[in-house]
Amino acid sequence: MFFGLMIINPAETFGDIVIDYTYVECTSAAIQALATFRKLYPGHRREEIQRSIEKAAAFIEKIQDSDGSWYGSWGVCFTYGTWFGVKGLIAAGKSFSNCSSIRKACEFLLSKQLPSGGWAESYLSCQNKVGNLKVKILLEQWPSS
Repeated sequence: MFFGLMIINPAETFGDIVIDYTYVECTSAAIQALATFRKLYPGHRREEIQRSIEKAAAFIEKIQDSDGSWYGSWGVCFTYGTWFGVKGLIAAGKSFSNCSSIRKACEFLLSKQLPSGGWAESYLSCQNKVGNLKVKILLEQWPSS
């Protein structure tokens, strides 16, 4: 099916422009939005929302890399993707104690942490995994919410 769509791609400059992919970032954001909606409107379509959150969380766990990271498509790559993976699972009600995916993600992040306490990742990491390059942007503090 995708091949047929690619034939009609009007601009070869933008490879894959006609195909959309699934992203940990979007799935995580959807879980977070549904979890917030559920808190604000606990009686509205409760079962449907819960099923959606559970399916999305299962998807996030399924696409986790074996090293504990997630591939981030919209930012510098694995650290960013892992942040979204963990945030989505937490919003789905999972925690370090009850979710092996979160534990694996923590192990991954700790393995890439710099002596300064931050994380550095090259824009080339999408091709080469996380590089811990000190000259790159350090994410000194993760947003908390």
